[in-house]
Amino acid sequence: MIPASRQRNYLQSALYVAIVAILATILLNRLFTAAEYAEKAAMEISIGNLQSALYARLALLVLKGETGAIPDLEGHSPFLTANVSGGAAYAGEFYGSAPESIGDAVWYFDSVRHELVYRVRYASHFRSESESGPANEVRYRVEVVRAANGAYRGVKLEPTAPYHWDPGS
Repeated sequence: MIPASRQRNYLQSALYVAIVAILATILLNRLFTAAEYAEKAAMEISIGNLQSALYARLALLVLKGETGAIPDLEGHSPFLTANVSGGAAYAGEFYGSAPESIGDAVWYFDSVRHELVYRVRYASHFRSESESGPANEVRYRVEVVRAANGAYRGVKLEPTAPYHWDPGS
């Protein structure tokens, strides 16, 4: 028979292990949520930077009188058109969807559909309404905006399908 004091030590140790396991689970969940927030913010910053660079490229083409090159903005990779470095996050152009081997948290350009694609790494709170392609991808298309009189008003990157990404939910 085990003495009562030793039984209590085993029970206390088990209780401590359970408390540490619960706290570790909560901490890991919070860390994954923070990582997802950071990835979403990095993606949105990249879109903002690309959009600004494309707008500057459009303005330069208009000022130089090279309006014939403006429609090309819509059919090519924004990273290359706007001369923006994507660093390690830009995998390049692919004929169709990129292979899984390029990994996640990367940008690539689908030259068949003329879309810029971001492959989400932390997608536990990500939902795309896209009916084609992997469920963890956000697809954008470059659109040159024109006024009713035919003048160029700007350029924008628009998602091709709605998506919802709320890491806090």
